[in-house]
Amino acid sequence: MNSELKYRKSYEETQKHIDRLKKAFEILKSKNLTPLDREKVEKILNDEYLTAILDQIVYRYSKLQDSLSKLIRNYLYLKGENVENLTMIDVLNKAEKFEIGINKEKWLKLRELRNILVHEYEDEKSKIAETLNKIYKELDYFKNLLEKLKL
Repeated sequence: MNSELKYRKSYEETQKHIDRLKKAFEILKSKNLTPLDREKVEKILNDEYLTAILDQIVYRYSKLQDSLSKLIRNYLYLKGENVENLTMIDVLNKAEKFEIGINKEKWLKLRELRNILVHEYEDEKSKIAETLNKIYKELDYFKNLLEKLKL
């Protein structure tokens, strides 16, 4: 697969994850469940449909990070940077000079949110609510980042 095709594919995949995340949060918002708190998370976990929405958010956020990683690599490669064997931190250091709005500190904060969601158990509802609220607040950031990564 050529470089431009890889870039386009990773861009579209990233866009899909952002759109589906946004839609899942819109569903929660339409049911007056945002911003989330311990009680709202408990209500969600007692409803099969809403639990599926919550699962969608966790899944899409995880996939978003994976696809965003590929997109940043593909973007930098098309800009003439050799990123093939670099760690993600090194890739992000290179990305800083392109002023696309991501750096290693931001990446690590976003990664931490993912790790919290993946490793939290249902009995830590306050932590789940706090993490989901942070992700919800980052949706505009992801949208803007995607726009800056557009070729």
